Amino acid sequence: MKQISLYEFGTGEEEVRKLQQPFVKLFRQRGPVLDIGCGRGQFLELLAAAGVQAVGLDHSEESVAACKSKGFEVHFEDANSFLRRSPARFGGIFCSHVIEHMAYEDAITFMELCQKALLPGGRLLIVTPNPEDLAIISEIFWLDPTHVRPYPMLLLCTMLRAVGLRVVMEKRFLGSLKMIGRRNLPMYLLRRLLLGKYYGKPNTLVLAEKDGAGAPQ
Repeated sequence: MKQISLYEFGTGEEEVRKLQQPFVKLFRQRGPVLDIGCGRGQFLELLAAAGVQAVGLDHSEESVAACKSKGFEVHFEDANSFLRRSPARFGGIFCSHVIEHMAYEDAITFMELCQKALLPGGRLLIVTPNPEDLAIISEIFWLDPTHVRPYPMLLLCTMLRAVGLRVVMEKRFLGSLKMIGRRNLPMYLLRRLLLGKYYGKPNTLVLAEKDGAGAPQ
């Protein structure tokens, strides 16, 4: 049976950079940062430009090869295995569009391992599709056949607290109106007006910290 490419419905690299650029400031002075599911290395590039030491991790050989060709340290390994052998190593962990590929029990285990891999004062940033957005939950989320389940913000926050992390930021967001494009902007604004919080913010962001002194780079 023909397999669907994981990138067939994916966002372009430039759009990903625009989306992830604001996250860099959340990790300043908190290296080294582990980017789990680093893909083609867009966030690694942004961190490097900001002078933040970073390591990548991905289960795609193609992605790992692409990142290594750019000079980044990237590991081809299962996330849980890597985290288990990395206790108290990272000042930050970035996990974008990864958690939705896990069942609940696996996600809790993953968060526990992230907590143990963080230095005191370290941060875990999770970005995932926002199931409160009708366009996401009705179609877009299910275009990726490897998605297991959505994670609402309230559930994410509860899980993070359960593993001993302190939630310091939570929000649903678009990214930038520029990503919509001028042609699509009028319809976007109309739908936002009609549907309110149920449309136009396709991403969920939750930032959590491990108790303790800050982790200087």
